[in-house]
Amino acid sequence: MVTRREFLDALAVGAAGLAMGTTAKSYARIPGSNDRLNFAVIGLNGRGYAHLAALKANRSAARISHVCDVDSNILMKFAESVQNEMGETPVAEKDFRRVLEQKDVDAITIATPDHWHTPMAIAGLQAGKHVYVEKPGRHKPAEGEMLVQAQQKYGKLVQMGNQQRSSPHTIEIVEKIHSGVIGRAYLAKAWYSNVRKSIGTGKEVPVPAQLDWDLWQGPAPRRLYTDNVHPYNWHWFRNYGTGETLNNGTHEVDVCRWALGVDYPKRVTSSGGRYHFKDDWQFYDTLVTSYEYEDRMLSWEGKSCQGMKFYGRDRGSAIMGTTGTVSIAMATRSTISKGKRPANSRSAVRLHLLTSPVAIP
Repeated sequence: MVTRREFLDALAVGAAGLAMGTTAKSYARIPGSNDRLNFAVIGLNGRGYAHLAALKANRSAARISHVCDVDSNILMKFAESVQNEMGETPVAEKDFRRVLEQKDVDAITIATPDHWHTPMAIAGLQAGKHVYVEKPGRHKPAEGEMLVQAQQKYGKLVQMGNQQRSSPHTIEIVEKIHSGVIGRAYLAKAWYSNVRKSIGTGKEVPVPAQLDWDLWQGPAPRRLYTDNVHPYNWHWFRNYGTGETLNNGTHEVDVCRWALGVDYPKRVTSSGGRYHFKDDWQFYDTLVTSYEYEDRMLSWEGKSCQGMKFYGRDRGSAIMGTTGTVSIAMATRSTISKGKRPANSRSAVRLHLLTSPVAIP
């Protein structure tokens, strides 16, 4: 049995996309229940299921005691999934503020629309909860500083969902890059290619009975409900989302920075637009961004609606050095191929050497 303290120290509340939670009804039935952390999962339509899977994998140390969503249909469906997967019935709540009032909730995981990430995370800290929040950690740049200050003030653990940082294959290859497997790394390319469809032109319609639209909007400027925002297309509206760069680019750009060993760039240039469709989508669907450092450079290319792949993959990072290149992609297993172009396979890491092949353990 893993103790509560060991669980917090080892996993830092969500190192690989960890979620939260459990049930209030059946604690007495569980051996060692006092050593298990109670998690509340907030925001259940998409990434919430990844939180459920991560908590299930750590069920000896964690339970999902509460689940929360402003859409009652999504809420009930997720609560049923928790019951089926974890064997315990969570408390289902529409308003996250009621969840934060519960003294038995140790930690919250946040998978809401982006505009709620920082306000909800800070509220969780103020309520004495540890926090796992999906990327991005903020909707506006200043919010990131506010969240750091709140963590320092309240002393609870906070982790943002940059899952590649805890991926064994990424950790391994970044260590090899830092040890010189491709010489001196100086250039990195990150990309994401998708074939998203048009979101059309929304029509003002009555708010669905199952949705608390006022609470969904929360800290955002008020607008009438239209039929093309909830439950997913909020990503492409500036009031609520952060576009493709922070929806997906966060992961690959972070890998590039990590592999190159850089922090803040000295200059950033970016250009793009909404080219593929003419609809309500407010962000770019195509964006190219360059980050320049003293002796290194990285670029991000995001294509939301044009699926051309690089290195046979629709997303990933390529780290280039004086003696070779490594391509890294999100996957479940890792192989290293020396001296040939990466194939379109499930392999997570590929190495192309410019000189004689180097043995890699």
